[in-house]
Amino acid sequence: MSMKSNLSKRQVTGAIVLMACLHLVGCGRSDIPELGYVEGTVKIDGQPAAGKIVQFYSDEGGRAGTGVTDEEGYYYLTYVDGEEGTKVGPSTVRIVTEWPDGEPPAGESDPIPPKYNSKSDLKRDVQPGNNTFDFNLETK
Repeated sequence: MSMKSNLSKRQVTGAIVLMACLHLVGCGRSDIPELGYVEGTVKIDGQPAAGKIVQFYSDEGGRAGTGVTDEEGYYYLTYVDGEEGTKVGPSTVRIVTEWPDGEPPAGESDPIPPKYNSKSDLKRDVQPGNNTFDFNLETK
């Protein structure tokens, strides 16, 4: 006896509708605002800055887009897992060092001055589509 003969037409239709609804709910990300893709480089005193966390905080609030620089100082932002970019509009940018234990080792401090992180005065206006923002930080 085949499975099809054990299921009524109504059950099959209900199962198809249920799967379609679950697909729409599972794939829909209605809670995500309009995002702009952001990439660029970070240099400190003219040298590529590896292992720096780059965060764009929207002036409207909400989640920050975050990225980490590679050995060449290149970064790109991710808003949430699977969604690249950050919220469109004006943002304050913070750049900090990524420490293996979350904190600098004893006797060390972040080489990036507070004006680029905890007291950041870096501002960028993220547009829809692709954005490239390079940062040349100076420690002196």
